[in-house]
Amino acid sequence: MNRLRQLVGRRWWLVAGLVVLVAVAGVASWWAIGGGGDARWSAGADGSGSAELGEPDPSAGPDDPAGPGTDTDGGQPAGPAAVPPPYVQPFAQQPGVAPQRPQSTSSAGVEIAEGTDGCDHAYGDRSICVPWQFPAGVTDKCEWLKTHGFKPLEITGGRDRHGLDRNSDGTACGDGD
Repeated sequence: MNRLRQLVGRRWWLVAGLVVLVAVAGVASWWAIGGGGDARWSAGADGSGSAELGEPDPSAGPDDPAGPGTDTDGGQPAGPAAVPPPYVQPFAQQPGVAPQRPQSTSSAGVEIAEGTDGCDHAYGDRSICVPWQFPAGVTDKCEWLKTHGFKPLEITGGRDRHGLDRNSDGTACGDGD
């Protein structure tokens, strides 16, 4: 290790030159394979760059090959040369693995606790939502329902939890309630 320090210490300029040479060679090879630079500075470009970047040449006429939608390198339309093939995910290629058969479905429904959605569905049809709990301070529930657009409701759930059918005729907030 000490010998290496002596060698590098005396010939630092040689080591620095090699580092610069390797860096320049790397950049040059990267540039040569098309890794860098602006399209305006490619071979044969005049440096203006407007047509090279896919923009129409403002001085070109409508029949000029360098007109709208073309490059100046032969009049070919701008865009990709070929469509790449679709990529197949590696997990989809599992030889020897049999696909799973469909699972059986249950015809039984799911039990959901009453009032979970905030509605008491014992009044009217299934699309009617009488509040499970009325707002604090409401003393006349039928008046609150009428104020909010409800009409008299048939009691369909077999119970009158809110006591809206005072005359027991099967209609909540109807005549006589």
